[in-house]
Amino acid sequence: MSGDGLTSNSQFASSNSRVCASRRWELLLYPVPLIVLVCVWHILTVGNPQRQFIFSSPEQVLSAFVRLSMSGELFRNAGVTIVEAICGFILGTVCGAFIGLALWYSHLIARIARPYITALATVPIFALAPIVIVWFGIGILSKIMLAFLSTVAVAIVQSYQGAMSVETRYLRFMQVVGASRSEIFRLVVVPSSLIWVINAMKLNIGLALLGAFIGEFISAEEGLGYMMVKASGLYDMATVIVGILALVTIALSLTAIIDQIERRLLRWKKDQV
Repeated sequence: MSGDGLTSNSQFASSNSRVCASRRWELLLYPVPLIVLVCVWHILTVGNPQRQFIFSSPEQVLSAFVRLSMSGELFRNAGVTIVEAICGFILGTVCGAFIGLALWYSHLIARIARPYITALATVPIFALAPIVIVWFGIGILSKIMLAFLSTVAVAIVQSYQGAMSVETRYLRFMQVVGASRSEIFRLVVVPSSLIWVINAMKLNIGLALLGAFIGEFISAEEGLGYMMVKASGLYDMATVIVGILALVTIALSLTAIIDQIERRLLRWKKDQV
């Protein structure tokens, strides 16, 4: 028995070391595509003013980043966009999840609401932006509402699908033990739909940023969208690219936060595996 235990432990340790080595290789390979892209970009634009005017260059982008960072303009505008996106994201996800889960109570209301939800989801947010800006002004509120409209439909659809995907045997078991409909909803439907709601959160990060950016793009006095529109009007491609990189960084950071929330809320799923 002791020999079998030692063999099992050594195999486990060997497998663990291979997994760790594989992860280290992955971490080393992550920056490779970016390095290749920057190198190709530099080769194509170096010593060519015409290409630098159209595509900018890594050196110009770095210089613009330092300039915008030192003046505080980048962080000020990024902060405004983050606030708009996060407020719209929270509002849209919470309201959408509540509506989607509540539709589980009535199939009739769900069928009636479906075309309206589909219409909201399919209308381009760019088409709604002028109306929202007229209604709520050019300040931060209109951008929050655009981020909200960008995210609420996805949250409704995902949470409703999660509620309707609960296995029938669980519902029947709760009915057999005499659970009320509200108890079934609270103890079975909501926990089972949690993974769908988190998937909606992941999708809504990019949509919330898109809604806020579109609002800033059309009419604003601050934000990354405003900064990029002003820079593009001056043909300052380096500043535009800095704005794009800032949006990507914000999206990746917020997605990482959602991943941490998922690990905490769905810890039971890992325990089952």
